[in-house]
Amino acid sequence: MWCYKRDVNYYETDRMGVIHHSNYLRILEEARMAWMEENLIPYPEIERMGIIVPFTESRATFLSFLRFGDTFRVDMELYKFTGVRMHFRYLVYNENTGELCHKAETVHYTTTREDYKPVSVKRSHPELFERLKALVHDSRAEEKE
Repeated sequence: MWCYKRDVNYYETDRMGVIHHSNYLRILEEARMAWMEENLIPYPEIERMGIIVPFTESRATFLSFLRFGDTFRVDMELYKFTGVRMHFRYLVYNENTGELCHKAETVHYTTTREDYKPVSVKRSHPELFERLKALVHDSRAEEKE
């Protein structure tokens, strides 16, 4: 799994002093953009290719709280890529305590910017397809072995 770390910002918290649930999707997006930048290419370059990667689905489980001042770590992986759909898995940990706070999965698809119709990266940008396929890693499959 790939790792992204940062501190909780005050503006992300609610009146109870914990990260508001709606901010987890933003945090996952931050991690995903950083993952692309480090492991693939910066997202703006993907857009310059005429491709956008919208979010279509998410599943999440909240297990514990992150508070202002906590440092958190997002362990994430691209666990499935079909050439059109990308499936990501995330585990968000409190770095101060080691506690798992949030588990999530998101699904995205590759589409054209003009009409939002799905586009096969395998056909339109084979080099990008190969790079994405090489990044697929399913830690759950390894756990079953």
